[in-house]
Amino acid sequence: MARLVLLGLLAGLFFSTTFVLNELMASQNGHWFWSASGRYIFMWFILSALIALKDGVKTLVGLVALFTDHWKFWCVAGGIGFGGFYAFLCFGADHAPGWIIAATFQFTAVASLIVLAVFGERLSKRIIGTSLLIFTGVLITNLGEGLHHATGSTSTLLLMGTTCIHSRVLFPCGQSASLV
Repeated sequence: MARLVLLGLLAGLFFSTTFVLNELMASQNGHWFWSASGRYIFMWFILSALIALKDGVKTLVGLVALFTDHWKFWCVAGGIGFGGFYAFLCFGADHAPGWIIAATFQFTAVASLIVLAVFGERLSKRIIGTSLLIFTGVLITNLGEGLHHATGSTSTLLLMGTTCIHSRVLFPCGQSASLV
């Protein structure tokens, strides 16, 4: 259990670091595209190293072969789940503070449940109630930031909110496509 908690904290550290890097790039007038590309490269190196260390280079070579055999499927599923997710996430980070992006990330759990429901999964009333609570919190956070942001306008608020929500929906869609 302690190992899982430590792995979760390490994953949270890496993920939170990317929000800080996004905000730094945005404040230096860096384009959101480079931030999204940086996330891909950053993730590719870390995952490749972890797979090679845990399961050996042979497994990594096997995964590369699997990708090359079915590259169209993996490019479409990855393009939706990661490409769309990161593009909208980084674009939104150019228009909103990092903490808003991080708080809005909680909607991913709700979006995952919506995708599961579309694929026929039945959700209990308790899960639906918890999801509505999460959605309400995300909505209040975004509206509160939009209303109290001195330079914010309604269009900026809508842009910020819709790009974040789009990224949160695309992530579970791509994940589900790769699992089917």
